[in-house]
Amino acid sequence: MSAGIEQFTALSIQSALFVHGLDFSDPLSMAQGVRHSAGGVFDGQPGVFPVPPNAPPGVPRIVLADRANRYQCKLSAGRVDLVFDGSKGKPDSVGIIWDGYCTLLRQLAEYFKKKKPTRVWRLGLVMHLFKVLDKSANAHIQNAYLKDDRFQSPDEVQLNVLNREDMGPFHINRWLRLRSMRKKEDPNDDRGFGIEIDINTPAEENNDFSEEEIAAFFESAYQHIALNDMRLVDIG
Repeated sequence: MSAGIEQFTALSIQSALFVHGLDFSDPLSMAQGVRHSAGGVFDGQPGVFPVPPNAPPGVPRIVLADRANRYQCKLSAGRVDLVFDGSKGKPDSVGIIWDGYCTLLRQLAEYFKKKKPTRVWRLGLVMHLFKVLDKSANAHIQNAYLKDDRFQSPDEVQLNVLNREDMGPFHINRWLRLRSMRKKEDPNDDRGFGIEIDINTPAEENNDFSEEEIAAFFESAYQHIALNDMRLVDIG
């Protein structure tokens, strides 16, 4: 039986806008601008970090978060990341989480394309989903996908599948990763079934995405996960 996305809990959602050289000459102003654009969601104490000029472009220079630390926005010279941490707060349905998360994405896209014009050349979305099965997740992955008894009682089974395909006007890489997850307090309990879906535009493409294209990519990526990728997920 194929799975529906609402059967899973969102452990985390992370999106990335890959940019060319954000200007951090006035980091406090940038932090205030992002906070204002996000409508007050990032109401926690901002972190502004001195980073050497020769630091890798992915090293965060500004980190904004809400007081519950459920949402984080990490700004570096090479990328802008929006992270949702599902371990903080009550577990909502993936669809409800996505509605609020997508609003934040749109606000960030508007800021970096209109208020602080920035070249966004690559996009990515990673979702970590989780469900407790009524049986061993290792055995389930082996029986549902390998359909072969040559692996006897494996302690851990992971399945990684990469597809390169088109998602509307976007060329994408799509990783689907399935794995078992064990309870820390009971390592023998391996009923945890984890799914990671990573959709991104190829690094070899040199785009300059508009605000509308950024919004369309993330909405299309979510629909791709909910409607297409979840059909590949067998939960028995």
